[in-house]
Amino acid sequence: MDTNEYYFLKSFLKPKSLLKMLSMRDWTSYLGCDAKLALNKFEKEGVLKSASTQDVVTAAHSAPELKKISQNLNLPTSGTKPVLVCRILEVEPNYFNGNSLEHDFFVCSCEGAKQIEAKGKIIKNEMSTAVELSVNEALNRNFECAFEPVRKYQLSLPFPSGLGVDWSNFGGPREIFIINSILDDWPLILSEIQPDLKPLVRQGAICMFLWGLKLDGELRKKLASNGTHLGPDDVCRMMLFFAQNKFRIFDAKSKSEEVGMPYIMKILRFEGDFCSACKKHRVGDYSLSEVPEIPLADCRCKGGCTISLSEALDINKVTTI
Repeated sequence: MDTNEYYFLKSFLKPKSLLKMLSMRDWTSYLGCDAKLALNKFEKEGVLKSASTQDVVTAAHSAPELKKISQNLNLPTSGTKPVLVCRILEVEPNYFNGNSLEHDFFVCSCEGAKQIEAKGKIIKNEMSTAVELSVNEALNRNFECAFEPVRKYQLSLPFPSGLGVDWSNFGGPREIFIINSILDDWPLILSEIQPDLKPLVRQGAICMFLWGLKLDGELRKKLASNGTHLGPDDVCRMMLFFAQNKFRIFDAKSKSEEVGMPYIMKILRFEGDFCSACKKHRVGDYSLSEVPEIPLADCRCKGGCTISLSEALDINKVTTI
């Protein structure tokens, strides 16, 4: 079972319509053969099987829906979803036919579920090893070695994450700039953090950037009481947020010099509650020489600063607020 087959079969741990599955993605291209032929192969191997009516109804309906149906049929409303479905089908075997069921529902067999679980453990272990390797290489600025596991992992998926990211070229100057900023600089908002925890924050921020992950359990425990008002994940996210904003300013300066026109940085705000410091800066235009450091040093937002920067070329308006 390869990675694409794993994700395809994993979708059938609960009964699923083949028609719905095929409409979601071009599984034929991911599996390297016609998806229906692949399905036949999995059936012959005993990995997939046609789902029973009871399995399909149990998966497709919520407990409140099944209880309401039971009431309408003057049946007891106690018990789990499978029990409710069993009662309904006993008195009305065709109740759901042509109503809420689609054709061609499949579900993993017990053997299929075992194989998926085993493959999932292998994938998890391989990923954990790759994450540790790439983060350590990034900490040592061995960037090509740091980016390669990420590229390999993303390109092995049937649905690479990160809209607009060309994973085959991932690891260019943007990525290098951001990791260098994480390693070299420190946002003022994190100035209160315990000194011995700073390397761990950098490690966490790099992991988030490369892999899009939250912190692992051990790292989260170590950063739980970090001396700031932020939680463990938020501390690392602010470090990454700071580095990404530094790149936006750097990139705008480079473009400004290239075109010979002034750029401004526009401050954007996300929805949510703001501390008093962020309210002052949540919207406005800044010249590149006067744009404030984001995240703001005196930010006390519960989850950290949420204002962001975007560049804009405006020859007639270069103002500061």
